[in-house]
Amino acid sequence: MDLDQLESPEDAMVETVVVRAMRESDLDAVVKIDAASRGRRRPKYFEMMIEKNVKQAGMQISMVAEIDGRVVGFGLGTLYYGAFGIMEPSASIEAIGVDPASRRQHVAQALMRQLRMQLRALGVTTLRTEVAWGDFDLLAFFKKEGFEPAARLCLECRLED
Repeated sequence: MDLDQLESPEDAMVETVVVRAMRESDLDAVVKIDAASRGRRRPKYFEMMIEKNVKQAGMQISMVAEIDGRVVGFGLGTLYYGAFGIMEPSASIEAIGVDPASRRQHVAQALMRQLRMQLRALGVTTLRTEVAWGDFDLLAFFKKEGFEPAARLCLECRLED
């Protein structure tokens, strides 16, 4: 049987997306993509994250996805070795985004495929993230990618004056 017949159309779409390491010059594209999804710009946040990723590359994850040489998605995360009392190496996705005009082109799947490959090579056994309770599209995406509710609870406390 021809190997091309074994590849699904979705796999072929993922292959058209190029995933590479994020560079400082990607800042404007990342901010624009995030703002299109969130409805507000966060340039300082991404400036700090990209700077941290460049300086602390060993503990950070930063990548962009391109189609035809144009940045259409990004992913940022952090590696942990023993944080929060967890003994095994783990990682978290801090931010992920896809240009609305490039959705349904398997950009996020390409980012996740590359992320998984890199994390496995580093011996990371668990990948975590947080999602807003009402963000059903993102929840559905992560469910499709194999995520499920964690046995840990995320707790918060409002700090008042």
